Amino acid sequence: MHITHMTRAALALTFATGLGAAAQAQDTQAPDAGIRVPADQVAFVPFPAPGVRSVALYGGVGTGQPTAMTSLLDPASYEVLPHTHSHGYWAMVVTGRMQHWELSEPDRGPDLLPGSYWFQPGGVPHAEDCLGPEICQVFVVFDAAADFTPVQ
Repeated sequence: MHITHMTRAALALTFATGLGAAAQAQDTQAPDAGIRVPADQVAFVPFPAPGVRSVALYGGVGTGQPTAMTSLLDPASYEVLPHTHSHGYWAMVVTGRMQHWELSEPDRGPDLLPGSYWFQPGGVPHAEDCLGPEICQVFVVFDAAADFTPVQ
């Protein structure tokens, strides 16, 4: 059966929000046993961008594997960091109020509230912002290796 990118992203988002996230990066192959991690036990770790903490459900940035992850952006310490990725990804806002834009665009685009989503092509410089006041959570799915490269 063929699964579209959005269907995979929606299924992954359902898994992340309904069953919790694995505290450590997981192989992209299905585990041999079920995994459930309560929200208060998820081990978010610092991400290469200031004010961001993340956890990978599988893969992980820099592992060379497809990746599903969720990130928390704290508006009190978050700094907009323009960056790019080698491959494209899907993202969905879970909580908070965000903006996402490509650096070539004339403005930062609309406010993105929970349930909003985007696809970001690989190789295109872009940035996100958490507008606060609450922490923003975004769920991200890379169908190929995930990386993060800051740009000037």
